[in-house]
Amino acid sequence: MRTTRYCKCHFFNGESDHWGVLDRTTFAQKGAKAHFAPDTPIVPKHLLLELNFDWEEEKVWGSTTYDLLVYANGVQEIELDTVNLEIDQVRIGSKRVSFELTGEKVIVFLPKPLKAGTTIKLKLNHSVSKPAAGIYFTKPDKEYPNRFKTVWTQGQDEDSKYYFPCFDQPNFKQTTEVKLHLPKGMFGLSNGRLLKKSNSTSKSFYHYKLEIPYSTYLLSIVAGEFVEHKSKVGDIDIKWYVQKGREKEGRNSFKDTGKIMQFFSKYTGYAYPYKHYTQIAVPEFVFGGMENFTVTTQTDLTLHDDRARLDLDSNGLVAHEAAHMWFGDIVTAKDWSHAWLHESFATYFDALYTRESKGEEEFRYQLLEDAETYFSEDNRYRRPIVTHIYKEPIDLFDAHLYPGGAVRLHYLKNLIGEDKFRQALKLFLKRHEKGLVETVDLSRCLQEVSGKNFDEWMSQWIYRGGYPSLEVGFSWNKEIAEVTIKQTQKAEKKGDELLFKLPLKLEFYFSRGSEKFSIEIKSKEEKFCFKLNRKPLYFRLDPDYECPVKKVKLDISQSMLHEQLKRDSDPIGRIEAAQSLATKSANVKILGQCLKSETEWGVAHRIAQALGKISGDTARDALIKALSNHSHAKIRWGIIQALATFTGDEKVARCLKKIAEGDPSYRVEAVSLAALGRIKTKDCRKFLERFLDRPSHNDMGRAAIFRALSNLEDESAWQTMVQGAEYGAPQGSRAAAIQGLAKLANRFEHLKPEAIEIFKKIAEETRGTPAATFRGKLAAIQSMGMLEDLTVLPILRKLAARETDGRLKRRADDTIRELFESAKKPKEMVLIRSDLDDLIKENKSLRDRFDLMENRDEAKSKKKKRT
Repeated sequence: MRTTRYCKCHFFNGESDHWGVLDRTTFAQKGAKAHFAPDTPIVPKHLLLELNFDWEEEKVWGSTTYDLLVYANGVQEIELDTVNLEIDQVRIGSKRVSFELTGEKVIVFLPKPLKAGTTIKLKLNHSVSKPAAGIYFTKPDKEYPNRFKTVWTQGQDEDSKYYFPCFDQPNFKQTTEVKLHLPKGMFGLSNGRLLKKSNSTSKSFYHYKLEIPYSTYLLSIVAGEFVEHKSKVGDIDIKWYVQKGREKEGRNSFKDTGKIMQFFSKYTGYAYPYKHYTQIAVPEFVFGGMENFTVTTQTDLTLHDDRARLDLDSNGLVAHEAAHMWFGDIVTAKDWSHAWLHESFATYFDALYTRESKGEEEFRYQLLEDAETYFSEDNRYRRPIVTHIYKEPIDLFDAHLYPGGAVRLHYLKNLIGEDKFRQALKLFLKRHEKGLVETVDLSRCLQEVSGKNFDEWMSQWIYRGGYPSLEVGFSWNKEIAEVTIKQTQKAEKKGDELLFKLPLKLEFYFSRGSEKFSIEIKSKEEKFCFKLNRKPLYFRLDPDYECPVKKVKLDISQSMLHEQLKRDSDPIGRIEAAQSLATKSANVKILGQCLKSETEWGVAHRIAQALGKISGDTARDALIKALSNHSHAKIRWGIIQALATFTGDEKVARCLKKIAEGDPSYRVEAVSLAALGRIKTKDCRKFLERFLDRPSHNDMGRAAIFRALSNLEDESAWQTMVQGAEYGAPQGSRAAAIQGLAKLANRFEHLKPEAIEIFKKIAEETRGTPAATFRGKLAAIQSMGMLEDLTVLPILRKLAARETDGRLKRRADDTIRELFESAKKPKEMVLIRSDLDDLIKENKSLRDRFDLMENRDEAKSKKKKRT
């Protein structure tokens, strides 16, 4: 579990659920093609958008007025993007002109061809009811009577065209004015400064203007009854808006915004370019956050009370969106293929603020988590960071783009040096401010400040996929330390070599001091020899974690790993040692000792995982002992996750039940409840169901119970899960209930028909707006894939063809492909699952016997020494 830092992912319970680990396949789906920025014979210079809203009909209507500049000679028509809009009138100046709606465009026919340099004013009157995307209404209904009444927009990637005619690609930038006509007393928000607001006996009116040109997808409209917080940090007015009654949660979530803005201004050398920075938390938001220029929209799932702060904060999401004001808004990628210049930078700048606010250790652990998230997706598919081959633009917003690019940026920064890196960013932002960029523009700035050519680096790390996997060995011969390093990563095509050129450092550690050397890895196998005065206690490849985007496998002595675990001040070094020690029961003692004294929660998690992997009674007791020793909530839930691997262990069950009864931390309670299901505690269903109505942050406790019930494989929990999956059930736990039904249906074949009918109903849900049904549909698609039943294919095909959200379309397409691939597997594979529990129990028994033998041998050895 981790706090999400990726704004375009699906945000759920503070975690990222956008990426999964599957058999590797190709990134580009069937139907993918090359995409490039469109031509610009005419460009918008200024947009005036005036809108009205009807919540009952879910209708938006008004007018769009563009000031346009003609670039090309002989222009005879103007094309704007528009989907499902009704347009009843188009004017150029004061004259009405003819037009055609194609379904995806409105083509405006000009009375006569235009010359380059001409400026014209174009006005269109339009309306749409129940828009499929772009703008979303939320309002109370029978099933959710307390739902907050709002309207909010979400333009990225190219969804603004669903509610007004526009130039809906990132290479069109314009200044904007937005006029909002709203119900009486309702607050309205849009980009830039508020020019005018008024309240009459029948309506409210808001008029905003932003004088800096920006891409259409960054335009924002939000309306509802919100409470404002306002403060000033330096020269910036910091504002945020939340629902009434959630003011304290808003402060918990957004209170560090001013510090974040000041840090980014200082780090880049480019001051935030506007008078205010505003955030507004909206319900049922379909992403984590959206960096609309000057007015970021955040999911209200990030709001949290004091108790939830034991486990999380919102700074990752806040910093990510704030960083986009520089990387994405002021400077914008010319087309989506270069979107790493937005998302990789925003993800990395979130990490840089972690270093600023929480220290180097927390920073490095965040980089490790980012790297591992990217590695997991690379197991599913591999792609270059920059590619123009895709089906939908949203396909690019994946773990390659966010953490994959971020960890590459960290390596790039260390190669060039932090001072030069910051100089290059300042040059990049100043040179291209308010403009459009491609990756080559960044390369040129890097070269100008450093004198180094980064074409090879970009070719290796940005324009191709993959990363280095290194096997590291060590031998000592008198005064010579010999280190061997092999590159073991495999290329996509047989016979090809995927080798990296890696300038890194090696450091040898002694009881006093250390020696550091620079090396370069460029061949499949390298051997480095060093003359040392004495044998080192341990050594590290990349001791300063300058290159997170690599995997390292250590083939060295257990004694060296012991020293590294005990002595290394770097959390990454201790984690490397702990993971390498997770192979032998003999290491339980030292792992248990180090876990007991470990203060960094990320390292404690990895040591606990190592003990869970070793298994056996001794490892279990070490985990339980460490659990009682630690009060830090994050450390505790990491240890509990490790205890969840001890299937059928009653001692663990008693420990977890006691914690589940009540803990200061929401997450500790939730992880304990989920763990009881994983260890398959007998007669546990009634115990779990006791806590279904216990309040928790974003309903994480109830979601954990549903996961536990599905893991217990108790058919009597079916109706409980059905109720939890229904539209109208608590939204935070619906996905867990839906997926739990799939797991139970897989275990009990006769439940499959009912499960399929439930998933079909959820997938085709029409109650509520697209935002209200998004998470249910996503969970239903995932669950249909879990069933491995080809009868769901018609439902999935219908979803893939009908849905507007690119994530739902892609997930449906992927699930169809996976189901066909699964159908080709031998039937014998199905039998494996039923044998797993027996294998786990047998393995545990062997571990226990081995531990007993080791303890006896150790006792005999001590006795001989005494005699």
